[in-house]
Amino acid sequence: MAEAGGQVYDFREGAPAPGDRGPATEAAPFIAVIERLKTRVRSAKLKDHAEVLEDLQTWIDRALRGEMNVARDGDEISTTLQENVEEMIASRTVLRRVASPLAGLGILYLVMAGLTIWTVAADILFLGASLSVPMAAIIMGVAGSSFVVLIRTVTFQYQQTERGALLFTGLARPLVGGVLALGIFALFGSGIVSLPIVSDQETSTFIDFLAFPGSGPGLVVGQLALFSFAFLAGLLEGFIVPAAGRTAGRVLARGN
Repeated sequence: MAEAGGQVYDFREGAPAPGDRGPATEAAPFIAVIERLKTRVRSAKLKDHAEVLEDLQTWIDRALRGEMNVARDGDEISTTLQENVEEMIASRTVLRRVASPLAGLGILYLVMAGLTIWTVAADILFLGASLSVPMAAIIMGVAGSSFVVLIRTVTFQYQQTERGALLFTGLARPLVGGVLALGIFALFGSGIVSLPIVSDQETSTFIDFLAFPGSGPGLVVGQLALFSFAFLAGLLEGFIVPAAGRTAGRVLARGN
């Protein structure tokens, strides 16, 4: 052992020189990237994921054995592998990324239809008022949010590949729009927010073409305006939920 300039050196035979790094140490960042790719492939649940995982493991083994220059080629190889994996996953999960959200929407619509028929047929009251009116507002909010879900589905904006997550997206996101619509309905109904067109409930403002034969004069303009605002509230869900998710992520990151 000898000391020079405050640094200790070991001159024993076989001892590693200062700054000497083995293949495993040099390959650690590259291996970490490939391991994340393997996790991505597993979560995608592809039919041939075992073959893809084996190919990725081959790159890890090559890096560990020193059969590749990780310092020179590691970043380029890992970037290429990431692009190939993402393209493969995107091409092989197209059907589920469309079908699963639509299945969630279908389940939600069936439930909403059953609840609507039940509330109208039973003439259920809530706080002394017919429950069918706020139910109609919720339906308009669900419709507005469903429009956003459909747009993002057909344009393949959802990056999830898990069927359950995609199903839950089509099922739960429109419900958020329905709750927002109910809030808008309550604001206008309570008078906290007031607009002339919503407040107009005169009999001369009935919209005749919305009346069923023998069912009455039609829908009041004020009611139609209120339902339009409820639909817009559902549309806003597509902007509020992602923004809330990003904000929550930043808050959690600061907390950690």
